[in-house]
Amino acid sequence: SVIPEEVLKMDTRSLQIYKKALNEGKEKVYNIRVMVVGQYGVGKTTLTQRLLGKNVNISERHSTEGIDVHIECSKVSLSTGEWTTQEKNSEQYSRLQRLVRLLNEHSHKHESKREQKIQSEMDDKFSSVDHDNEHIQHNQLVSKESNDGHLQHDQLVSAEPGTNQKIKPPSSQPVKSPIVRLDPEASRGIDSQKNQKDTVMEILQLVHETSGKLEKVTEESAALALWDFAGQYVFYTTHQTFLTRRAIYLLVVDLSQQVTDLVDDECYLDAEGIKMCNVHEVTEIWLNSIHSCASSSQPGIPPVILIGTHADKIPERNRQKVINEYFIKIRQMLKNKPIVFHLMDNIAIDNTIDNTQRDPRIEHLKRRIFELASHQPHWGEEKPARWIPLEEAIMKIKASGVKVAPLSLIEGINSSSSIKIEDRGELEVFLNFQHDIGTILYFNADGLKDTVVLDPQWMIDALKSLITDHRFIEQNPTVTKEWYAFNNKGKLAHELIDAIWTKKDKPDFHDNKEYLILLMEKLNIIARPMSYTLDGKSVKEEDYFLAPCILRQKTPKEMICPELDPKQERTSALCFVCKGKFLPPPIFHRLVGACLMHWPIAKLNKENLIYCGCCVFQIDEYHKMYLHFLGHVIFARVIIMGVTDISKSSKLCSDARKFIFENLLRIRRNLGQSLEFEPHIQCPDCDADSLEGMISLPRLQNETVVCNAHVKPHTLVSRQLLQFWFEDGVRISSRDSEDSEEDETIEVPED
Repeated sequence: SVIPEEVLKMDTRSLQIYKKALNEGKEKVYNIRVMVVGQYGVGKTTLTQRLLGKNVNISERHSTEGIDVHIECSKVSLSTGEWTTQEKNSEQYSRLQRLVRLLNEHSHKHESKREQKIQSEMDDKFSSVDHDNEHIQHNQLVSKESNDGHLQHDQLVSAEPGTNQKIKPPSSQPVKSPIVRLDPEASRGIDSQKNQKDTVMEILQLVHETSGKLEKVTEESAALALWDFAGQYVFYTTHQTFLTRRAIYLLVVDLSQQVTDLVDDECYLDAEGIKMCNVHEVTEIWLNSIHSCASSSQPGIPPVILIGTHADKIPERNRQKVINEYFIKIRQMLKNKPIVFHLMDNIAIDNTIDNTQRDPRIEHLKRRIFELASHQPHWGEEKPARWIPLEEAIMKIKASGVKVAPLSLIEGINSSSSIKIEDRGELEVFLNFQHDIGTILYFNADGLKDTVVLDPQWMIDALKSLITDHRFIEQNPTVTKEWYAFNNKGKLAHELIDAIWTKKDKPDFHDNKEYLILLMEKLNIIARPMSYTLDGKSVKEEDYFLAPCILRQKTPKEMICPELDPKQERTSALCFVCKGKFLPPPIFHRLVGACLMHWPIAKLNKENLIYCGCCVFQIDEYHKMYLHFLGHVIFARVIIMGVTDISKSSKLCSDARKFIFENLLRIRRNLGQSLEFEPHIQCPDCDADSLEGMISLPRLQNETVVCNAHVKPHTLVSRQLLQFWFEDGVRISSRDSEDSEEDETIEVPED
């Protein structure tokens, strides 16, 4: 059987649950996710609209903010590769037809007994709709209509009949149930709980009416989703959350630009601050980002098609030659780098053609997307057949305009179905899988696991609204001060959040503020910093948040390697080197977010010591840690002030090393990255803002090591380099990895 990679990576219990569900009925899954990426202003949105077959105004320029997600917008024939735009409700009937087929296959084995059981269960379910009290006793949803007319789902009774026990959010971080708002246009006529129950019952009725009939099933097809990513660098941190190896990437460039032309966008990659990148550099950043979520065992996955837009701007007499040379130049700049293996085809697009006429280039691109998708490892994976009704119910509710819902709503819908997911454990596996393939967003963590984001676009819009609502801020002088503090220092105040999220077009953001803030904290996009009190004896939590990804100020050199007073001592620089020589900046931003929730931030003249690519932490009264990011390396140094107890300092530094590394691995896993980190120690004679003099831990097994980073090579004593970062200075880990059950150790000779 073909089990999804995401499931294979789950814990043993989840894998067993999945296999058990498969054994009771399964279907093959064919999904195509297309990610349209590239620099700002090259025509990604126009390309997306043309692939979707929508009307395109080729004279109009529209910039995407954040990501525009088009889920199940088209289907692709498995036999011909032909694309068909989805009509409203067509995917619903496609799912029902899949279920009918599977039920009929199963009924050949258990004909009369199975039919009687389904009929009996369905009759029981429908007879309970008009009996709310009885409905509640049998695990149905309890809801109330609030004063403003939208539905609020509060609770679900226990999964055990007759117990009547409420499922509550974790007591450690209580978060109120999300408010379910129905979009006025999408949900016209759905204005009461009775209507919403009828919506669920309608799905079950359709299944019931068709399950006993041998109907002609339409040709099998793959569901298509297109994700249109904004090109501006400011959105890069949120983009990283949604990159996946389960996709075909269209990397878009403008053929009318030279690869050496500067892009009209400011990039803030590391401690160097602002950087103006050219076309080639932005293209390489995107390829590296895609490569960072690739599998090391499967070169070339995910595949990337290089798309050149505005081919019409090149003179016709030598157009093909110029286009060929352009693509060759990009590939030559990437040669000898592993990222080049992701590049498949080169396709040039004429931007004077809209969808009123057939464009052979667009048709060729569609065929290539299907061909590449059909050769991906996840093509034809098997999933449990009994998941289909709940999938359909979720899509139906989403189509009614509901963006976010309490888990209790999903549980209630599932319990209403005659073909259901068996228990809470399997439901969690179902939700985690739907999250992994991008259908929904579900985070199985304290404070978050009782909420399901049905529409990923909703969360994207919530995050981007904090970043991009410049005009709104200009019109609201009451929060101008807070806006500039956020835009320049990454300081996010509750007043600013409230001002943006209470806008008339964003009511559901503020309704679900607690959930969204907790989600951003869990993802380490923002963090509530801590600081020492004036007496320096205790720690307090600040009443605002910091967003490391927003920071633009270049790191002062004294924050990378400060001058020492006579009574101070500095550790060697511990370096976390990314083996692929590319470290996505969001990895560092999220590491800083995790550190902000662990240690107090250091201050100077009441100002937080946090910059683009750097942050200083006050580990305790006598120890400050300077953390900065340069290129593909994260550096950590600790300044020790007036401490004679070396063992105490060693313990603090060693604990800091472990915390940083464990969180790098956690962040990497959460983002689905395949990055590998190797701890090094930098030669203390090298410049602190350089990448020279990196000494790997295995080399430090000898008593001395030679540094060749200078005109005159010199020797260093291994024990002195390791003194603080590795507690006893002798036994050090040579393989910090989540795959290691025990530390492998290297012996460093005693003095």
